[in-house]
Amino acid sequence: MKKILDKSIDLIVTSPPYDNLRDYKGYSFKFENIAKELYRIIKDGGVCVWVVGDAVVDGSETGTSFKQALYFKEIGFNLHDTMIYQKNSYPFPPSNRYFCVFEYMFILSKGNPKTTNLMKVPTRGYEDKSSSSRQ
Repeated sequence: MKKILDKSIDLIVTSPPYDNLRDYKGYSFKFENIAKELYRIIKDGGVCVWVVGDAVVDGSETGTSFKQALYFKEIGFNLHDTMIYQKNSYPFPPSNRYFCVFEYMFILSKGNPKTTNLMKVPTRGYEDKSSSSRQ
């Protein structure tokens, strides 16, 4: 990312490695450095969609996703929205936990987003009040 010009990107969508759930043959990244680079390269009014989950270590979720969302706010991003991404596949659960069938999608913006196109997904028995109550 070092070669990308400042404030040159409108939209970033990424699902980075988290909580050492996979082996990348010795490669690791420092989250804070990546977050600062994302903030540097995204345009004012740009949006970053950060898809991340949490591992379970010693019987407890790590909370990494929440720590990352708070750090993004700390460096200047707005936490514009939080969505849930439902995974299509997942490992067999241990006997004392529910399936982890989702990841968080943190919608981060640098200032107010230039463009917003909310999806209208019909849901039986649900009256959509999302756009009228949250602005």
